[in-house]
Parts: sequence; structure tokens; C-alpha cells
Amino acid sequence: MIIAPVKPAEPIDDAAPRVGKPRSRRGPAMPGMGAAVLVMALAPAVAAVWAVGWFVTQDSPAHVYNAEILARSFDRASPFRAFFAVRWEPIPNWFGHVLMAALMQILPAQTADRVVTTLALAGFAAATYWLRHQVAGPGRAGRMSSAAGALLAAILAMNVTWLLGFTSFTLGACLFPVTLGFWWPRRDDLRARDVVILWALLGMGYFCHLVSLGLTVIGLGILAVATPLPARRGDEPPGAIPWRRLRVRLVPLAAAGVPLVPLGIAYLRLASRGGSLRPLWDNLPDPLTLSSWHSQLTWADPITLMRKDTLPFVERTGPWFLATAPVLWLAAALGIWLLVQIVDRARRDRWRVAVESSAGVLRGWWVLAALMIVGGAVGPDTLGPQHGNYLPQRVVLCGLVSLSVLFEIDARKFAARFAIGALVGAVGLQSAIVWDYATYSDRTAGEVLRARDAIGRGRRVVFLTAAVPCRFRSNPMLHIDNWLGVESDNVVWGNYETRHYYFPVHFRTGLDRPMPEEVENLVRDGASGAATGADWRRFLARHADAIDVLVTYRSGPQLDAAAGPFFRQVRRRGDVRILERDSIPRLAREQDDQETRN
Repeated sequence: MIIAPVKPAEPIDDAAPRVGKPRSRRGPAMPGMGAAVLVMALAPAVAAVWAVGWFVTQDSPAHVYNAEILARSFDRASPFRAFFAVRWEPIPNWFGHVLMAALMQILPAQTADRVVTTLALAGFAAATYWLRHQVAGPGRAGRMSSAAGALLAAILAMNVTWLLGFTSFTLGACLFPVTLGFWWPRRDDLRARDVVILWALLGMGYFCHLVSLGLTVIGLGILAVATPLPARRGDEPPGAIPWRRLRVRLVPLAAAGVPLVPLGIAYLRLASRGGSLRPLWDNLPDPLTLSSWHSQLTWADPITLMRKDTLPFVERTGPWFLATAPVLWLAAALGIWLLVQIVDRARRDRWRVAVESSAGVLRGWWVLAALMIVGGAVGPDTLGPQHGNYLPQRVVLCGLVSLSVLFEIDARKFAARFAIGALVGAVGLQSAIVWDYATYSDRTAGEVLRARDAIGRGRRVVFLTAAVPCRFRSNPMLHIDNWLGVESDNVVWGNYETRHYYFPVHFRTGLDRPMPEEVENLVRDGASGAATGADWRRFLARHADAIDVLVTYRSGPQLDAAAGPFFRQVRRRGDVRILERDSIPRLAREQDDQETRN
């Protein structure tokens, strides 16, 4: 009897698809345990948004206010028509405003704001978690690895851009993993209907935010080039350059980007209003010093929400509190994971072929994650003061989303358990910080908003504040004045969105008004304690005639003295004072009184 030799079994890699064979077009479903962990990890932050009286992100008041102006722009009787104009142009940021405006047609403004804030949080986490399983599957380590991936998605969702209220960017960032995850299993078999879907995803991405769209396009390009091509075709000679296989991948992908060409040309025309594009490194004054790099890397961190040297709900500061910073716990988890990967590759011979196969298939994701994290960390803060800020945080955040695709962890390893524990700690600490911010927001911004019924309707309003200590990177007091115009017909001169070409609502020309940047700078300086009585006095002397109501918060003797010649207090609600324009300025009134006495 002749026994044929048995071919040794090849190692099986459950964590990644075989090189050259894309995964099923449908992709794997979310494992139940991981999805449950994701819901539980997000529950405290979602509860903070809904349970506290006024959870106000930094920029959301302006988004809500301008969404109302936008929705009422079709009404000829709108009181906003005399002051604001809508630019119906193909600018980014449309999606967030249209979504908010639509929700405000069926919900109260505060509820609509909470819905959008929750959607930005949960949508980003779900999209990040879905991308990981769309690309890599549940993984060798099973349910615990899925649970760890869910924890990672949750901590990435509770990022600083979300708390700053960058709604359009956060919604666009949700499309970053969705678009990459849709393309990945179809990368070498992109059909006409798939191209049409990519048209829709990329077009929606443009009208969400240009940065998230740009990172999506860059991500697709890097993955297309850095990911290994399918196996050699039978009619290709050995060693031939795989132009045909490369063309099959790149040509349909290029076709998917065709609609972006006219949108890009339109945007460049609009961007010319903001001046030339030039990168600026405000936090890296001297790249040859360690202190400058410490400032740059600290600034680029997208996870930290508050000062690292303090604890949630505690006013004390100290160097030992640095150990409780969520970003350090996240860094520890990722560091342990990377160490385990290195050790496995070096020592476990029986998995070597599988690991190399996985590294080959997912090589593009390694390249993408590394380029975005490093590029964001060392990149500029902005491409120009009028072209938006907070660029490093956005780039690093999308880099961490790309890294989450590779995050497979085996809970059977002792070191891996520490990584999972660190993720649990990071999520727990970050959730506590979100709750601390929620109570701070309700205590400060909420007090202002609970007094807004005392302002009246159809008034021209300015808000000023004295010192309000804030240990968070997001300051709910900075644009809180915009809420004073919501559902009240009030015109708020501090509407900061009107300054920028990439927002749709702008002040009409020819108005006698204070500039929004003047109001914003006074509020920022006042809250930090940097504003002086002379600053307030000069501002009010120039613009008092354009202000019907001055709202002040925690005003001190200097602010009272600056407002006194022009305004008189008519109501007070706790630390909030409502002052109306004095029909007879104080100096003239005192002169009349003196003449009467004489």
C-alpha cells in the first residue's frame, strides 16, 4: 500500500484575512459581549448629558443659535432677517447645522442639542468599534478581545473635540471609520454600486468637515498603496510588476473621488476669504528644546479633558494626581499591548507564519496609524488663524482609530490582563471627568441660562463675565451668550460663527455692532481674570448704543464701574445681572440733578 505524503497544515490566522483574499463583502457582525461592553462603557457619559440640567459643550450654543437662524431664514417675518444672512454656498459644516435645524423643528432646542451631543459620542464609538471588526474580525482571543476593543472605542469617543462641541467634525469623524470599513473588504473588487456609495460617503464627509474628509481620503490612499495586492494571476510571469492588479484597486478608488474635484475647487475659492494657507506651530516655539516639545505633545493630546494635576470633583492640585490622568492609563494599555505583540513575534514559532501573514495583510493599517499619530503630534496647530484650529488633536484621534483595527489582545496572558485593566481604569476616570464637567457646566453656564427669561425678547444682547476658574480644556462659558438668543428672537453680537467663511450664517454688512471677536476675547479674558476695567470700559464706550441688554456673570467692582455710565441693573438672578441701556446716560443725569439742586 502506497501512502501519499501528508502536507503539513498551515497555521491558521483567525485575526486577519489571507493575503489577496478580501473578507466577505458583508463583514463580520459585532460580537454580543463587545457590543454590551460598549453600551455600558458609554452609559455614564450619556447619562451626564441627559441627567444634568445644562450640559453645555463649548461651541454648541453657537451651533444651536445659528441652526435656528438658518431654519427661520425662509420666514419673511423672522426678526433675524435684518441682522443675519445665510450664504447658500458649498461650504463644509452644513451637515451639523442642517441636522440641528431639522431636530429643532420637532424638539425643544435643549433636547435637540442633547440628541446631537449623544449622537456624536455614541456614533463615533460605534463606528470605531465596527471598523475594528469589519477589518480584523473578532480575533483569536475571542470575546475578551472584543470587550477590550469596545473599551478602546469608548475612551476614544470621549475625546476633547467632542467636549469642545465640534459637532460637524465629530460627525465627519464618524464617517472616517465607516468609509474605510466599507472600502476595505471591497478593495480589490470595487463595483459600480460600491463607487456610488463611496460618492455618497465622501460627499457627506465634505459637508460635515473638511479635516475629517481630508483624513479619510488620505487614509484610503495609504491603505490602497501599502496593503499587499492579491495573489499573482496565472497569466502573469513570475517577478512581473503587478500593474494590472494595482490598476484594479486604484482606478475604481480614483473614480470614487471624482465628485470631490469640483467641491475642492469651490472650497479653495471660499478659503481665499480667510487668507493664504500657512502652517503655524503656536505650541512649538523652539523645536530644539524639550520644553517646546512637551508643550506640543501635550497640546496634540486628544484624550485629556481637564488638567492632569487634579482629580475629578476636587479643586486641589498636585503632581501625584498625574497618575490618574486617563491618557496615561490609555498609553499604558497600548504600550503593554505592543510589548505583547513584540514578544509573541519573537518567541512563539508556531504562530510566526500567522503573525507575518497578519502583519502583511494589515500592513497598511500600521502605516496609516503611525503616520497619522506621528504626523498629528508634530504637525501644525492650524493652517492659518482664519482656517480653523485644533488640527493636531483631530489628526491624532483618527490615527488612534486606525490603530484600534490592530488591537487584538489575548486575556489569557498575564500582561494582557493589565492592559485590559488599564483600559477599564481609563474609561472609568474619563467618565468621572465628563460628570465633573457636567456639574461644572450646570453650576456656571446653567445659572446664566436659567436667568434668560428675564432678558426679554427681540433684544440686542452682549454677555460679559468676571473671573470664572475653569480646569477643563472646554469652557462652557465662552459661547454661552449664544443660548440667550435661542427661542427668544434676541440678536447676540457674540455669535462667533459669523467670523468664519466655513459657516453659513453671517452678519449683514453695514450694521453698527461690536465685532464677535471683541466679545469673545473679553469673555475669555474675563473668565480667566485677565480683563481689566479699562478693557470693559473702552468696549462699552464704543458699542453701548448697539446694546439693548448687557448680561453679566459674577461681576465685580471693575465691571460694574465700566457698565455704570451706560446701563442700569433691572434684574438679578443669583450671580447673573440683567442691565438695560440707560435712556439717559449717567453723566448727563448727574449733570441734570446738579442743575436742579442749584
